[in-house]
Amino acid sequence: MLNKKQTAVMYWCCITLLMLALSLSSKASATLINGTFDNAFEGWQGQVDIFDGTNELFFVDVNHFYDFSNNFSTNTGALFLSTDFRGADEIFGVYLFQSFTVGASAHSLSLVFNAVADFFQVALFDSNANLLHDFVTDGATADLSALRGQMVSLEFAVGDTNFSLGDTLTVSNIQLVDTSVAVPEPFSLSLLLMVLAWLWVRRNSVASTHTLR
Repeated sequence: MLNKKQTAVMYWCCITLLMLALSLSSKASATLINGTFDNAFEGWQGQVDIFDGTNELFFVDVNHFYDFSNNFSTNTGALFLSTDFRGADEIFGVYLFQSFTVGASAHSLSLVFNAVADFFQVALFDSNANLLHDFVTDGATADLSALRGQMVSLEFAVGDTNFSLGDTLTVSNIQLVDTSVAVPEPFSLSLLLMVLAWLWVRRNSVASTHTLR
């Protein structure tokens, strides 16, 4: 029969197993926010180049994406950038970007893109605006293993250079892959249920023993 000290040790062991199960069942990743665009442009920043008929304004911050709905849009995990009119203004440059810290176990970042444009860019930069990976020329997968813990920026751009708007860039299937090995979900769930069941049985057993005494 277990004494109080042994029971406490067993309880702490079970709690440790429970925390281990929960931690192993979660997957570590770099901290890119809303990479699937399920929440529209949450976490992202935008800028535009504007020609108002007289002046050209470059890199104007977008405070509300709905004000530029012809230029920024999302649908089922895909991003769409387009040069287009906003009223009488010509939006001839469109930019979307996000800075994030590369996770400690990050391995790679990949994506799919398609463009019909005079100019476009899909690239990864460091915090000093140095180009780290150009997805157009360096391939659709960027190696993040040497960038762990560093701040980087994922940037998309599309622009018009021939005074004919309608240039487009589509980006989808952004994938962050890490090197951590996760316990398969069915196993971690079973382990969790087993630990909880054991705690319940142990608690009732101890309670019954105290009652008999």
